[in-house]
Amino acid sequence: MNLGEVLSRAWKIIWKNKILWIFGILSSCGRGGGGGGGGNNSNFNFDNGNTPFSDGSFPGAEEFSRNMENIFGSSSEQTWIPIIIGGLCLLLIVAVVFIFLGTIGRIGLIKGTVLAETGHEPLSFGQVWSASMPYFWRVFLLNLIIGLAIGLVVLIIMVPFVLVGIATMGVGMLCLIPLFCLLIPLSLVVNVIIEQANVAMVVEELGIMDAIKRGWRVCRENLGPIAVVALVILVGGGIVGFIIAIPLVLVIVPIFAGFLSNDETVLTTLFATAGLMLCCMLPVVIALSGILQSYIGSVWTLTFLRLTAKKPEGTDPLPVLDNQVA
Repeated sequence: MNLGEVLSRAWKIIWKNKILWIFGILSSCGRGGGGGGGGNNSNFNFDNGNTPFSDGSFPGAEEFSRNMENIFGSSSEQTWIPIIIGGLCLLLIVAVVFIFLGTIGRIGLIKGTVLAETGHEPLSFGQVWSASMPYFWRVFLLNLIIGLAIGLVVLIIMVPFVLVGIATMGVGMLCLIPLFCLLIPLSLVVNVIIEQANVAMVVEELGIMDAIKRGWRVCRENLGPIAVVALVILVGGGIVGFIIAIPLVLVIVPIFAGFLSNDETVLTTLFATAGLMLCCMLPVVIALSGILQSYIGSVWTLTFLRLTAKKPEGTDPLPVLDNQVA
């Protein structure tokens, strides 16, 4: 497999078919993400040159605790129990939506790359979406089963160590350090197998167990090329991802500057500045992350296609005749 050809072809595909960027953003929903914001109207004490953290406590913690006691203490069960249930239902709905979008995004990147490779360019959103939907439940169940299996294995491994740590007053927890070091490369291997299993399911119309077996076989039989691609994606994707995340890191600067200030007005202004910066930068970061994710998905799909491509007939070298004239 020509790695350079795979990397350049993946870029050409997502650049010519920018609709795949949207599926890259959707795919990111199922792989993790984050964000947040908030405000605080608490009255910090800035007298005598004290900063919010000068007393060693988090600013507003006492007031927050009192407010929570007032809310839950003055309200009856009929008031706050429905609020808690409603919040949990909202979280469940958001999780379901993210899982749905993440699954569709992952399938769309695979199917879009395959369609581009077979000459169905330029791609449209509806075309990729409709081509992805028949695989939704299979891909969803595949990743759900693998996720539950991994979670169960981690739980089985962790519980004894936690119990030993509690019994030894935390000394036994030191044994977890080598385990964590071992889990890092192991998780990378499992992730590569999952990637190839997902591609196999979509490309070769396989069932769940057959896709897992196929992904494992492709990785086992092509250990060298797979390892090189994984290393390139890990290092290159990590560097690009870090660069993309730099604007979000810069948002923290005004917050820290505000906490170091002795002026409540300055603190409020810097908090507002941080919020404005976050609102401006977040769409850009999401878009760039979607492009990166679409490129990575395309690379993994092309890797599978190149490694599983059948050798054309008639490519064997001709036998050399003994009486061949030089």
